[in-house]
Formats: sequence, structure tokens, C-alpha cells
Amino acid sequence: MVQKIIRWLGLVAVVVTGWLLLPSAFWQYVFFLRIPLLMGVLLIALPFLATGALKSILKNLFVLRNAVQIALTILGATVAGMAVTFVVAIILGGAPARFGVPELPGVFYSKVWYKYVLVIALALPTTRTVFKLSKEEMDNNKRRSGLFFGVSCGLIFLFLFKLTRNFLSVDKVPGLNEGLVKAVSFLTKHSSKAAGYIDNGILNDNHFDALVFFIVLFAIYMIAFKLFMPSSLPPDQKREEPPALLYVMLLISVSVLLLGCLTFFFDYSRISVLFFWVLIAVALYRLLNVDHYFTLKDAPEQPEEQKNLTALLQKRLDKQDLEEPLAKQTVVVVCASGGGIQAAGWTAQVLIGLQEELGESFTKAIGLISSVSGGSVGAMYYLDRFTDKGFPPASESKEIFEGATANSLDAVGWGLAYPDLWRMIFLPFLPDILTPKIRDRGIAIEKDWQGRMKTPESPKTLADWRAEVEEGNIPLPVLNATLVENGLRLLITPAKFPNPDQKKFFDFNRLYPGKDIDVVTGARLSATFPYISPICRADDRVADGQDPKIENYHVADGGYFDNSGFVTALEWLEDLLREKPTQKGEETTPEIKRILILQINSFPESKLKEQPKKEKKRGLFMATIGPLLGLFKVRKPILTSRNLTEVELLQEWQNAREVHKKVEIKYYPIFFSFYSEEGEYEPPLSWKLTKKEKDAIRKGWEEIVGDKEGTIEKLKNLWLDKWNMK
Repeated sequence: MVQKIIRWLGLVAVVVTGWLLLPSAFWQYVFFLRIPLLMGVLLIALPFLATGALKSILKNLFVLRNAVQIALTILGATVAGMAVTFVVAIILGGAPARFGVPELPGVFYSKVWYKYVLVIALALPTTRTVFKLSKEEMDNNKRRSGLFFGVSCGLIFLFLFKLTRNFLSVDKVPGLNEGLVKAVSFLTKHSSKAAGYIDNGILNDNHFDALVFFIVLFAIYMIAFKLFMPSSLPPDQKREEPPALLYVMLLISVSVLLLGCLTFFFDYSRISVLFFWVLIAVALYRLLNVDHYFTLKDAPEQPEEQKNLTALLQKRLDKQDLEEPLAKQTVVVVCASGGGIQAAGWTAQVLIGLQEELGESFTKAIGLISSVSGGSVGAMYYLDRFTDKGFPPASESKEIFEGATANSLDAVGWGLAYPDLWRMIFLPFLPDILTPKIRDRGIAIEKDWQGRMKTPESPKTLADWRAEVEEGNIPLPVLNATLVENGLRLLITPAKFPNPDQKKFFDFNRLYPGKDIDVVTGARLSATFPYISPICRADDRVADGQDPKIENYHVADGGYFDNSGFVTALEWLEDLLREKPTQKGEETTPEIKRILILQINSFPESKLKEQPKKEKKRGLFMATIGPLLGLFKVRKPILTSRNLTEVELLQEWQNAREVHKKVEIKYYPIFFSFYSEEGEYEPPLSWKLTKKEKDAIRKGWEEIVGDKEGTIEKLKNLWLDKWNMK
């Protein structure tokens, strides 16, 4: 206790001494420089966070595919550093005249060399981290080439800036300076009368430099907008995309220029830029009905016979051609959990791997795939390659895996830097004018996913899936999402599920009768990963207002309600197994005798420890972030425990039935597991996987297949030996 008191007194002494020794002007400049300081800290801290505390979320931003991406990122970091430097120069050079504060002694804001030093210091952490981490994707020669071209691009940008600066100088374009002086004088006539902006009738050099810099940056911004707009072209026809990190650097550049210049202008009047920014944004969103939308298509009302889930299952089971008497009475139910691109890749790998290990009879027996979030993306690519034989050919395994694990983060970056940025800077009408087909980052990611589908030029819809389910060619897919307004599940599926009011859910066909959507849109709604893809609602905008037939629900990630997909699967099974009298003219309910439930989990199984890891100095963290961390951490053990309990209850229910009506139910969770030389592998949480992480998914599957006492070996014994499904 005595030591703690001494430390507290020492800390207080340091703070008070610092406050007394530093002049008041220092703290005033800290306030005026808050925007460039914040952005500068972000530029420096981001690489360290990507290799430390936020590794699973941010690391893959810095892992680039080729030398061109390295060069573009270094250029972006340089440009962001220049933007911060220009705003710092404006404030240091103009604050004495505008705010009446003394110049800071020892600050060489008028010297050119300090600007170069500051730019290099701000760009260096990103450059170093990109060069270091990209070794996962390329060799040293390519990384060095990227470094060389990146530095060269930075010099070229600086040359373009200087060239434009000289071309627009007062000597060559005198009318420009006159117009700028009049504009600034008009805007500041009620406040500072252009103090800090104009010197001897000429626009201050720092402001003029920032203006020219913005012109050059804007030109590059618009070229990149048109050149790298996401498309649904297949990978071999698509132009190489800039990395998502470049768009992050671009956002930092725009933010520091815009906010830095606004605070310099409004600080004179003590007006909070942030407060009025939020106020105007709220007003615009309300008045102009700004929102994120997904697109509906017109489709005929679902026929009555397609509401019979048991009849659809019977058509699926008729695909079995084994001699085993119970082959057509054996059903597999797959639940694919969420977890970003890791879940997409693991779901695809497990499903194609099980077909390889257990045979085509396994895939033909799948009656339902209930998926969530990233699991829905993996299930989408898996189902996309099915044929009329009821399973995907082995030759398509590579395409399924590559589609599920393809990088989509770059498309998200484009959406953030263009249509979504325009909304934030009070130009919400621009996406509908300039990018009507890609209005936000969510639609951008859809375009990217579509390019990996079997027919990129012709998007599949739920109606197409419905036709395939009717023929028994594919199992019934359910992409689980969540409705924000009431917290209920939204089942994006070709069929209609019974008892929605009693079981508290909506299915797509009841919520949007007579409508259809692309399969990639359905997967995106299920995988609305927080902030990567925006929460959105159906586009009900028509020429004379809104379509009253379209419900105004916002759709979020299915993981908010149930990240395992198990609830929907259990309800489907319960409806299937419950005795129902057959109506006249209705097809006979299939007599199911054996059910195999598979739960695909994209992350390692939680292991109980006798004691938690001892970590000191986390009191403040736990006091502030601890409640959110606890809320996040309980999800996985709750789902695992609940799923197991519900299976046991289902089994007990079946065991209590008459002998001839009993159904054998088996449940197997399949967890991702991979250990490398560096210890337990930590999967990423972003929409990008490196080559090393894709290999980890493959090796993780090989590990559990090779375990002679593991889950896959038990499945083989059950499926091939006990159930004779071969």
C-alpha cells in the first residue's frame, strides 16, 4: 500500500511539474493541432496494432500480394504523411495571426526540411511493416522491387505537386490568387478578417501548398475511382486491385485535410466541428432518407407445393442409388457457424473433404445446410458447383475452396473510400449518381464474390436455388440473418418454413412475397460482419415515394442471434420428425431412420484451464472494456453447450417413441484445429486470408483426418461401416 501511495504522489508530481514548466502556449497549440496529432498517432500506431493487440483484425491489411501493391501502399503512406504535414504547417504558421497566440520557440515551421523529416517519420512505420509482413506472400526480390518503386512513386508524386505548384503560382496565374483572396475575405469577414490566411494581399504559402496538394490528390482519387471500381468479372479477366491499406491511407489523407482545415477556420469562433458534423449528418440522413439498401428482384409467388419441406427432402433423398436398405432414410444436417473468411474457408474445406473421405453418398444425403455469416459464404460457393447428380464433381474442389477464401477486403476498401465516404461528407446523393450499381461497400463485396461464382456473368438467385431444390439437385440451403428492429431471425431460403409466429422468425418468402434476390446478396446479408459490411434494408424507393409492400426491416449478421445455425436446423428436424397425418393428395412423409448432425466450427475448441493466464495491469481495461469482452467471450461456450444439450433432448425424445418409430441421431462437431512450430494458430477475423492462412486451413483438415481417434475417423466408422453407406 505504501508503494502505491508513493507511485501516486510521484505521478501527480510529474503532471503538475510538466504543467507548470511548459508555457500555456504549448497546451494551446496541442488543442489547435488535435486533428493532425490524432491522425499522425494513427499512422504510427496502426502498424504496431496490426502486429500486436489487434493482430487478428488488422494484420492482413499489411500483407500484400505483389510488388505493385507494396509500391502503392508506400505511396499512400507518403501522401497521408504529407497531408498531416501540410495541416501542421497551416496551424503552426497561421495560429499567431489568427488566434493571437505567441509563436512556439524552437519550432521551425517555416523551414522546408522539417516537413520532409515529418513525412518520412509518419510513412516509415507503415512502409516497414508492409515490407516485413509481405514475406508471407512474396520473396525478398519482389519486396525490394516494391520498396524501390514505392519510394519512386513518392518522389513522382512530390514532383507532380511541385510542378502543379509552380504552374499555379501567383506570377503565372495572378487571377487565381485574386479570386482566392476574395473568397477567403468573404468567408472570414465576420470573424478574423482573413487573419492567418492572407499575407500582404497574397494567400499564405501554407494554405496555397495545401490547396495544390488537394488538387493533385483529387485528380489521383478520381482516376482510381474509375479504374478500380469493383466488378463481377472472373479473376483472370479482372484488373489487379489496389490493397485495402491504400484506401485506408487515402481516408486518413482526406480526413486530416478536411477536418484540420475546418478546425483551423472554426476554432476562432469556438465552434465544435464534431458537434455540427454529427448534427448536419443526422439532419441529412433524416431529410434525404439516406440508408444502405439491398436490391430485390420481381419473382412469381412461391407455389403451394414448395412449402412442403418433407416433400422437398424426399426428392433430395431419391438421389441416393446405394443398395443399403436405409440409404434413402438417412439424412445429414449441416450447421456452418460464422467467423468471417476463416469460417467461409473452413466450411468449404470440411464439406469437400467429407465428400472425399465418405464418398458421394454423404453429399447426396445432405438434406439441409443451415449457415451463418462466413459459413454462408462457404456454403454458397459449395452449392454453386453442384450438378444434377446431387453433388459437386471432385474437379471443382479447388474452385470451391479458392472462391470461399478469395480476398474481398480490397473491394470493401474501395466502397469505404468512395460511396461511403461521400455519405459522410454530406454528399449522400453522389452514390446514386456516380455509382448507381455499387452504392456502398456491401454491394462492392457482392460484386467481388460474384466474380468467383461458376457463372459470373449470370448471377444465381433464390428462385434458381428453388428450382434446384425441387429437382433434388441440392440440399435445402438456409442463410441465417438477423432483423435489427425486433431481433428475430431472417431465414434466407428458397422454401417457406412452418409456424413462424410460434417460433419467432421470418423467412424471405413471407417477408418479401413475390420478390427474389441474388444468392450473393443473401450471403452478404447473412455475413454482415460488423462495420465491414453495412446493415441494410430492402430498397423500397420508387418514383412516387416508397413501395408499401416492402417491409422496412434492417438486416444484420446472423451471428447476432445464433452464430452456429443450429436453431434453424433443430426446428427443421423437429418439424420433420413430428408425426403429421398425411392429407389427401399430399406426398407421403419420408420415413427417416438415421440422422447425422454436423456442426462446422471455424475456430479451435475452447479448452478448460485450471487457472486463467496471470496478467497484471489490466484493471482499467477490465473496468472499461471488460463488460463488452465478457459479452463477446460467452457466445462460443454458450452455443457449444446449448447445441449439445438440445441434441441430447432430441435423442431422448426419439428414444421415448415406439420402437418401430425411433430414429438414430448422431451429432459430431468439427472444430478447426492447427498447431504450427509457432504454437496454436490464431485465425484472422477479416475478409482476407494469406497463402499461409489458406495452407493452415488445408493442414488443419489434414490433421483431423489423420487423427485415428478423432472426429473424422469416427465419422468414417459410422458412415462406411456401421451404416454401410458405401
